[in-house]
Amino acid sequence: MKSIVSVHDVMPHTMANIQDILEKMPVNSIKNVYLLVVPGLNWLPDQLLQLRQWQNQGYKLAGHGWTHKITRKISVYHHLHSFFISRDVAEHLSLTSEEVYKLVSDNYQWFIDHDFKAPELYVPPAWAMGKLSHQQLNELPFRFFEVSSGIYDSQKGALKILPLTGYEADRNWRTPILKFWNHLNVWMARKGRSLRISIHPYDLTYPLERDIYSHISRSDVFVDCDVATNS
Repeated sequence: MKSIVSVHDVMPHTMANIQDILEKMPVNSIKNVYLLVVPGLNWLPDQLLQLRQWQNQGYKLAGHGWTHKITRKISVYHHLHSFFISRDVAEHLSLTSEEVYKLVSDNYQWFIDHDFKAPELYVPPAWAMGKLSHQQLNELPFRFFEVSSGIYDSQKGALKILPLTGYEADRNWRTPILKFWNHLNVWMARKGRSLRISIHPYDLTYPLERDIYSHISRSDVFVDCDVATNS
């Protein structure tokens, strides 16, 4: 089974949790791990240094929103999405297309301004891209955009549908739902498509912790977005 691993919500107050995840992750999964960074927060110099060290070690930094917190909820869809899935993190959903475009552009520019390697991947919080059209995505500097259904390659103008697992079972009712969802998506990955293994900062403290290690250990190859969207 091929997998693409991402660690979400890399923020100043989650750095210790991210370090713990990277240390406990099986060593053969080190290549092509994406660290999803939230730039619009109070980053200290030593935290930026740690990000740079991770990038130098081979981890891939990726964009992930701006503050990872909504400023408003307007639509009925956003209210429902917030209740069932995203709570207050899907910051794209009640923004205009122009606001989302600026947010994503500012995200990319943050990496450049802080002397990181240019990121190739952008993942909106809760995989909710909002009102951006494909044409607008193609104009942004990121090549890849990950949404709930898969990964969009702006160079090709094509979305690759890919299975996805998640482990953020922070409420009792989420555990059986995620367990079933992950089982279904791992089964789908056996048909040749890369499995997206998404890990959040506190997942090692939740009931599905063992499933993370199980899915990683069952993976034969760990790929990046380029390989995942071409296979």
